[in-house]
Amino acid sequence: MRKVALSLVAVGILLLVAAWYPHYVEKPVKDGKGPLSVYVDPSLSAPEYHSPLDWWELHHADILNRGDLTQSDCLQCHDPERSCNHCHRYVGVAEITP
Repeated sequence: MRKVALSLVAVGILLLVAAWYPHYVEKPVKDGKGPLSVYVDPSLSAPEYHSPLDWWELHHADILNRGDLTQSDCLQCHDPERSCNHCHRYVGVAEITP
């Protein structure tokens, strides 16, 4: 009887964990679909230094920290709430405030 009760408790705990376990969240993607999609105004052409985009996404903080660009340079084309902050929240870094 005791083993049956412990088994039921274990199954109950597993069900609770499965119910409240964090679900997969799709990575923010430029022109993607979903709540974290990154929007950049298509009327603006991307500067040459944004190519390749994959490299730029990983290293833009290094460029800002080096002083090659300032945050105000970025905000001329980017709206933080529609582009920057989706990724910043996803990876857990400070949000951009204009």
